[in-house]
Amino acid sequence: MYGDVRGHLPGAAAPAHTDVVPDTTPTAAPTAVASAAFAVPAETVWAYRLDFANLPEYNPDVQDVARVADGTGDAAAGVHGPGARYTFGLADPRRPGVHQPIELWTVEAVAPTLVAAGMSGGSEAYEEFVVEPLDDGGCSATLTLWVTLPDGLSEEVVAAATAGSLQSISKELRLMKQVLEGAD
Repeated sequence: MYGDVRGHLPGAAAPAHTDVVPDTTPTAAPTAVASAAFAVPAETVWAYRLDFANLPEYNPDVQDVARVADGTGDAAAGVHGPGARYTFGLADPRRPGVHQPIELWTVEAVAPTLVAAGMSGGSEAYEEFVVEPLDDGGCSATLTLWVTLPDGLSEEVVAAATAGSLQSISKELRLMKQVLEGAD
């Protein structure tokens, strides 16, 4: 069903990931998983996600994205491929008007099915964006996020962080769909 990236899909939900930012798929259960169907080709969705300069278009909490290092990907990924690094400000929901500095880097890019990235800043995270081409010319995309949380947090805080992560990535997919499909 997912070709070579099948191993990148998460297992059942469990406690949030609490290790350092990995450079491969974490073995711990993901913090959040969201999916969406797109009416545009997989190549379009993959290329759009791969260029993180697009991030403010589908995440209104992000500002001032800059690619600070080019990737060394193949012709399909180009400067956005593995090794590409971006910096940006991410709104801090606890402090209105304050943006935390974030660095994001592309870990892996497989056209047109996978974009994997690591992030550090307000918290450490790793994500995989898996795109599955569909027979009708559209595609399905799944965004899986592992967030590193400090040890010793209460179950309530972990649950709130998990819920916030799911809300955030679900919103990203919804807004990405609107941008790419030209919908309101």
